[in-house]
Amino acid sequence: MLIKKSLTKAARVLHLTQPAVSKQLNSLEKYYGTSLLHRTSRHMEVTEAGKMVYEYSQQILSKINESLADVQALQKDLYGSLLLGASSIPGEYILPAALGRFQALHSQVKVKLEIADSTEIGQLLQDGKIEAGMIGVILENPVLKQEHIFEDELVVIASSQHPLTKKKSIALEDFLEERVIFREAGSGTRLVIENKLIEKGIAPDSLKTRLELGSTEAVINAVAAGLGISLVSRFAVQNRIKAGEIAVLPIDDLPLERGLYFITRRDQVISPLVEAFYNFLKDYLRPY
Repeated sequence: MLIKKSLTKAARVLHLTQPAVSKQLNSLEKYYGTSLLHRTSRHMEVTEAGKMVYEYSQQILSKINESLADVQALQKDLYGSLLLGASSIPGEYILPAALGRFQALHSQVKVKLEIADSTEIGQLLQDGKIEAGMIGVILENPVLKQEHIFEDELVVIASSQHPLTKKKSIALEDFLEERVIFREAGSGTRLVIENKLIEKGIAPDSLKTRLELGSTEAVINAVAAGLGISLVSRFAVQNRIKAGEIAVLPIDDLPLERGLYFITRRDQVISPLVEAFYNFLKDYLRPY
């Protein structure tokens, strides 16, 4: 679970009440005998103890989900071809590892993964060229069944030498003054960003768009080269952040969560293989 810096936001994502989350947090802090979160008037920060508990919890949850997947694999002998499609973030940064794990459990399953923007994946599914997909935006298409499977986080990124990295956080006004690098029209990430700006009363075409590029990796490389700033999934940049090539600019007044969706056709009979992969994927993504 991504850190929301707000118990209210965390409760919303977990589908719990804020008091229920507070009660669980208080129980944890009592158990460990120390504060796990540092509360300020604006938001909360994770303490060093909290980070340690979080890391151990991730490992525990990961092992529990691995055991569940392995036990389920013993009960079903899956085989055949799985035709999937995905937009760039799930297709390049999430599904390859998930599919590797799935095939390790089901060695007779062959997978073909088509990667394109969210709109194209929806069309491929509608045309019957793939069986299921994973995208980063809800499409206005009544033919498609779109189920929320994971909550992704978008982050504002800049080169590690960018002047804004000296600030603890930036305001929306800071973002609007910068040259922006975007994915091409039709990209799920771009559609989400544009919709969030519209919700704030900002016309997307008022941004100082410097480049439009055809892949997330190209966007990240352009940002690292100092050509501008951008918004991308944290999944896409976590290794570059660790390497010090890219910096994240926390932004105070722009909510940057977005859903990832597993899509099928409403009129389609879901095969046991697609259903098995969907259930596997839900368990696989839980530790994140």
